[in-house]
Amino acid sequence: MDHNIDKYITKRIADLNWQDKSLVEKSGLSKGQISKLKNGSIEKLSAETFYLLVTAFKDSFSTAISFTYPNLKDYKLKKYDQKNRNVFGSIMRELEVSVNSIEEISAKTGISEVRLSELYYRKGALEAFELILIEKAVGRKLGELFEKLYGKR
Repeated sequence: MDHNIDKYITKRIADLNWQDKSLVEKSGLSKGQISKLKNGSIEKLSAETFYLLVTAFKDSFSTAISFTYPNLKDYKLKKYDQKNRNVFGSIMRELEVSVNSIEEISAKTGISEVRLSELYYRKGALEAFELILIEKAVGRKLGELFEKLYGKR
């Protein structure tokens, strides 16, 4: 998904009257990485990098997301319809306790089940927009899962 992290960084540095050096110190990102982010040469924005930038600028996730991913502002989650089951399957559904399954999150967000499996079970690199969509799908406050993943370091 396209992002405007370059414009976000440029705007926030100007707003705060910072030099790149200040952002390097506050975010823990390298000068080279900040430079690549600012000049738009980073295609995929990792969730961790996004978190480090938002917290360095002391912005709310809502503000940062609306600037960086303007298309997500009005993103409507899709409806999750469980697959039709036969009689036995319907009886078993009554006994199941399943909330926020990979299947459900995939249906709501449009992120494939294969991609979610990579993120859950393998070493898939979580992109910022994916975590934002997952937060929406599971009914969490924007930034909550970012904080759980990256905030206790």
